Amino acid sequence: MRSRWSRDRGRGNEQCKFHMMSGMTEPTPRRTSCGDACAADDRASRRRRASLALALAAAALVALLPAQADGQAEFFPPSPGISVDEYPNVVLITGDHLRWDNIAENGNDAIITPEMDQLVREGATFRYHFTVGVACAPNRASLMTGRYPNSHGVISNGIKMPQDELTLTHVLRKEGYYTGQMGKLHFWPHKDRDHREMHPPYGFHQMRLSDEPGPYDDAYGRWLWAQGEDVREKARVNMPAERPQLEHYVFEGDASTTHASWVATETITFIEDSISRHPSRPFFVHAGFYPPHPPLNPPESALKPYLGRPLPPRRFSPDEVGLLPPRLAAGMTALLETPEDTWDSYRRFFYAMVTHLDHNVGRIVAAVEESGMADRTIFVITSDHGDYLGDHNLVSKSSRPYDGALRIPLVFRGPGVPRGARIDGLAEIVDVMPTLLDMLGIPFPKGNQGTSLVPAMKGAPGRDLIYMQATDNQMIRTRNAKYWIDEHGEEVLFEYSSDPHELRNVAQSESHADILDEMRVLLLRKAIAARDPLPERIRPY
Repeated sequence: MRSRWSRDRGRGNEQCKFHMMSGMTEPTPRRTSCGDACAADDRASRRRRASLALALAAAALVALLPAQADGQAEFFPPSPGISVDEYPNVVLITGDHLRWDNIAENGNDAIITPEMDQLVREGATFRYHFTVGVACAPNRASLMTGRYPNSHGVISNGIKMPQDELTLTHVLRKEGYYTGQMGKLHFWPHKDRDHREMHPPYGFHQMRLSDEPGPYDDAYGRWLWAQGEDVREKARVNMPAERPQLEHYVFEGDASTTHASWVATETITFIEDSISRHPSRPFFVHAGFYPPHPPLNPPESALKPYLGRPLPPRRFSPDEVGLLPPRLAAGMTALLETPEDTWDSYRRFFYAMVTHLDHNVGRIVAAVEESGMADRTIFVITSDHGDYLGDHNLVSKSSRPYDGALRIPLVFRGPGVPRGARIDGLAEIVDVMPTLLDMLGIPFPKGNQGTSLVPAMKGAPGRDLIYMQATDNQMIRTRNAKYWIDEHGEEVLFEYSSDPHELRNVAQSESHADILDEMRVLLLRKAIAARDPLPERIRPY
């Protein structure tokens, strides 16, 4: 509703609309000839009229306030008239550094993820789902816009998401959804920023932002302070640039005060408030979890089951670096001498972070089920990218051509989703937004570059290839091969029938020349097709 206190600038002098509506206007200055006494009387008269106007305005403002229930003013906007019976709720859950095989039901018996396993069994999992960028910000922007990095402009971390990009939340909010963001979003760079200041809403009604698990005075940091100085200090972590490589340790505080626990609690609060205040209105909430992103600091309860538990082997070869082009190979040697027991410990802590994340995913699912909304809620689980986790003697993520950082989970559960579907067709993170809109019967916005995965859930083939963009290289991947080229012309080619773990670059192999030429052409065609479709051409000339 438009404020009755807005200013009317249609005339030369500004007048308060409340005064105009009540028949009162600001006093017009008059010249007098009675000297200082008249001037004093005039000033006193003006003060009395100003006081009266202020009192009347205050009374009018109180009358305009919404009715209170249980002592709390209603802060939700009125229901837009759509119903959750027609438009299901959407709970989007993202991890950070979460690999596709960090869910046990995706084929990794060593990891403990009972809550996500249950969602896989009751829904559909895409086993060949990939990022389209190289780091957090590009992929999060692509997830929420259905557009490639060259189109939305966030080609790397450290770039602000343009505020004129149309997001999934903009579309859902326009349709009548109530929208919330809890935890990590990473639409803005978080270095050298005051996290207490306002952040653009990007279509969200509510935002509780925290892009790191403890170094900033963001929503999580302020919540920790409210619990006490000791609680705050036990949860504090180093700034990203100050963290030692392969850092891992046990979380010092109570497990209920971790970043993951806080994100789950805020998400549950948003869900419960949305249902209690507008039970028929659908909601969308993004639970942006930080784990298993380093620093690896799981609570002891999550680490304990992994002590002595067998882990799958790391994927590397002693001669793989020698087969790579020089510039790429130069960045592959930093951790070659890392002792195996260090890798083993690091990976156990990483798995424990995933298990702690899984526990908090279960809390959110349980809250929806206890509300009676489970059959009217779509759950989506994915990540912004994965982690090499020791494969190729690497950690973290980068624009290197390896599936460990590029292949991520994608799970749907809810109305319209087939139960127990394991889908091996190729999919990209830009496909999540159009898939949800297709499931909800909402038209795709202009500029969308993703593809609905609803047909794939019903047995149709997936994409022919996936496409990744970075600042200095590009890459495509089919089910049979992967091709990578950088700005210097260095090339990598992996052929999966003989090399499923990407250990032997065959770009210089004469026996693979035909595959290399084919992949070069496919990349060129895809790069042309992925140009930004906006702005649209509206006239022939």
